[in-house]
Amino acid sequence: MRNMCPIVVENLDDLAKKKGLSRQAFLKEQLETLSIVEEEAKREQAINDLYN
Repeated sequence: MRNMCPIVVENLDDLAKKKGLSRQAFLKEQLETLSIVEEEAKREQAINDLYN
């Protein structure tokens, strides 16, 4: 990873290792999850807007 604090990279590697994943696989999983969470938040806001 470029332009990242070495401590952050080390922490990511530790988190990935705990899950039995490579850094790349771990980051892919995290980004996919983040994307889903963002979409879900948008849907919830749309529902709340309908009720208000």
